[in-house]
Amino acid sequence: MFRKLLHLIPSLSLVGCAGCTGEEEADAVVSLLNENNYEWSGGLNIPSYETAELVDIHFDWSGLDKDMLCHDMDPVADIDSAGLTRFPFLTETEVAEGLTNNSLLQSDTSGYVSCEPGDRTECWLSEFSFGGTPYDTINVYKEDGGTFLFNLQTGTEPGQGARFVAFLQPRATSDVTELFFTPNCEVAQMEVEFEALTPVELSMDGPWTIEWSKLSIAGNGLPVIPGDLDEVMVASYDGYELSDLEAQFIDLDLIATDLYTLQLDGGTEATLSGLVNAEGEAFPGFTTDQTWLLALRCTSCTNPAPVFMSVVKVVE
Repeated sequence: MFRKLLHLIPSLSLVGCAGCTGEEEADAVVSLLNENNYEWSGGLNIPSYETAELVDIHFDWSGLDKDMLCHDMDPVADIDSAGLTRFPFLTETEVAEGLTNNSLLQSDTSGYVSCEPGDRTECWLSEFSFGGTPYDTINVYKEDGGTFLFNLQTGTEPGQGARFVAFLQPRATSDVTELFFTPNCEVAQMEVEFEALTPVELSMDGPWTIEWSKLSIAGNGLPVIPGDLDEVMVASYDGYELSDLEAQFIDLDLIATDLYTLQLDGGTEATLSGLVNAEGEAFPGFTTDQTWLLALRCTSCTNPAPVFMSVVKVVE
């Protein structure tokens, strides 16, 4: 479930109901409301590492065989880039809260530099560049330089695909010039509530057109920004009660029996007939002998916990 900002104009078109009358169109649309949404609380407990300042730090992640969600990871094949972001005026607590709530602004940072290690599991601070352009990172890396956030990620798009994050604390009193990162499974700490929500009722065989124009509160209690939503997810679970799914929230993608997604390109409406699984197979419909979840996600947000997630009550 865990794997930055668009504002798009809502679409008024109805997809998947060609030939319907106005009354039939209205009946075919299921609205996703605040009362249908789950609730979550918690945040990111990001580790901090103290190092020397103004020197060429050596970063080594050869021992990272699990990512920050405790999922198995290959430190060579799964890491495409290492990144370093400087927040000149924010504390570590403020950065962690901003990452949790997707509230960080570009103006909060003073640049992002990165290193692409290839088939290595290491980078030196001197290798970090700004979009391929050499940058004097060492002379910026100092105690009064602000808060430094280090990340390892799958892919090279800044801020996406993070597998490991850590704060770096350059200190004049430190002589540490090498960091050997080890797995930390306690970074994401979340408590989730599914059982108190009002389920979304959807028929077994469709049609399934959903709209969320009245959805205003995200799962963490903050306002919804409709333009941030770029994916619909529907997943089924065999043998899992809601309490089980709450306890294994960060693994919902991994433990799903079947998982289907639909990419959004704007608007506040979608038809679920466009859902496909990882193999490109179309969504066949709901069943009554499984637990189903429906989510609206922002895959480019710093915290990929769904903005909206609800239980589906399947109507025969």
